[in-house]
Amino acid sequence: MKISTLLLCAVILVPAGTLFSQAPQKDSVQAVQYSKRVLEGAYDDLTKAGDEWGGHRAKAMDHIKAAIAELNEAETWAKQHHEVK
Repeated sequence: MKISTLLLCAVILVPAGTLFSQAPQKDSVQAVQYSKRVLEGAYDDLTKAGDEWGGHRAKAMDHIKAAIAELNEAETWAKQHHEVK
């Protein structure tokens, strides 16, 4: 029997859910806080990158500020819903 036929049989016989299913991801306060620190570091790096980037540097900095604000909102939401302390 050819290997390709064996692989086809395995794909047909093994339900896809058992191959790719994952347990639900648990929220991680530490991951959010770490992400905020990384974003703050990136923002700090961009403040030292100079001004001549055609406005893209400033726009990226605005996006970083918005991302940090979203993460702050996420933490506030989690605290209000007793997800985190």
